[in-house]
Amino acid sequence: MASIGTAAPDSFAYRRHARSAIEMMAHLRHDLANFTVLLKDLSQSGARVEGVSGLSADQPVALSLPGRKPALAFVAWANEHCAGLEFADPLHSETFDAILAEFGSRGACGPGFEPFKSAA
Repeated sequence: MASIGTAAPDSFAYRRHARSAIEMMAHLRHDLANFTVLLKDLSQSGARVEGVSGLSADQPVALSLPGRKPALAFVAWANEHCAGLEFADPLHSETFDAILAEFGSRGACGPGFEPFKSAA
């Protein structure tokens, strides 16, 4: 796993990819526990999830997104309500774009966010 640093969760300095606002349910597995979480932002290299506690930095987890196989990720940071995850293997751009097209919201979560183009 590549280290992404120990910057505060709101710092964008350590991110390889800009994150996009998203709101969707996902499943997170840690050890033998399964959690239903709310995915709040997403990039090709990571995500922020809400609704999970008890995680610590560098712990491995599996994040299951609808219609996709579980992705191995590592906890980059965590607090009592949410966690930032770094994917072991970045999402393919086609997968990332498809998720954003279906579940993305209109807010921005980082520098470089581009609004969705409306369907003609």
